[in-house]
Amino acid sequence: MSAPILHTPVLFLCFNRPDCTQRVFDSIRKVKPQKLYIAVDAPREGRADDVENNNKVKEIVSNVDWECETHYLFQEKNLGCSKSGVTAWNWIFETEDRMIFVEDDGLGSSDAFYFIQDMLERYKDDERIAYVGAVNYGPKYGDKSYFFSREPAATYFMGTWRRVNDLYDYDLDTYEDTSRTKEFRSRFRTRSEYIVKQQLFKRYRNSVLSSRRQNTYDVQMTYLSYVYDMYSIYPNVNLVSNIGLDGGANNAVNPNSSFYKEYANRAIDEFKEIKYTQSVFIDDSFEKMFYRKRALYNRKWYMVWLKSFLLEHFGTFYSKYIKPLRWDR
Repeated sequence: MSAPILHTPVLFLCFNRPDCTQRVFDSIRKVKPQKLYIAVDAPREGRADDVENNNKVKEIVSNVDWECETHYLFQEKNLGCSKSGVTAWNWIFETEDRMIFVEDDGLGSSDAFYFIQDMLERYKDDERIAYVGAVNYGPKYGDKSYFFSREPAATYFMGTWRRVNDLYDYDLDTYEDTSRTKEFRSRFRTRSEYIVKQQLFKRYRNSVLSSRRQNTYDVQMTYLSYVYDMYSIYPNVNLVSNIGLDGGANNAVNPNSSFYKEYANRAIDEFKEIKYTQSVFIDDSFEKMFYRKRALYNRKWYMVWLKSFLLEHFGTFYSKYIKPLRWDR
């Protein structure tokens, strides 16, 4: 791909990981976006290490040394990964109609930015499309440059529009009523998929009602995709590497686990050119395979359901006694 001007606004979300932040910021510097929005969450109370690292992060992201319209949102109180991300989305969409969203551990190639920019323009008026990703998890479909899936794009490097953010239900306030409708249930291909996703949504909704909110914003993206019958775009090559799975701002993953070995620090590829599809569609047989890979991580559906159920109802007991025996994530 040639290197066009990156006119699509980039939103960069950071917190307390200066090493990751520097590497990702350098990747942003390579493409020199014309507009850059930077949101930095505040240190957690009583964490001197957070204060030190947070100040380093602010120093890094303040060094915009190219011609660029730059906006900063430095939080004064810690919001947590979930709330700080959604707050940043609402902030940028006050003025922009689209964005490329990059977390501090999403190390993308230059092609990742240009691919998302291209897709955001091509499908801007297609209300069937919710998110544009730059991460490929391994499966490839067809001879074009990308494919469509119900499963939302990876949050650490993706693009979307204001029209989608306007539909986003952060608290899943509509879940109780929506989950009872035949239309909503018809969006699930199999009974097992319905059971797994319902548990996912119910667990998050209950965490909100009990004031123990899960630290996530991608569950809500999944919910949106089912409610409004919308798809995400995935590239047929991987354009982004997650360089932060070993810990930091949100969830740490055991470096010896199979999950870490497969998904952390993955190799980045590139496009020579974008080959466009002529229609928006999902191949059902491919989607079933992709669902097992993307949503179940190739585990049995009932084990995924059981883990979510145990976490919801017996979280402390599960984490202390069951997780070390069974799960390596």
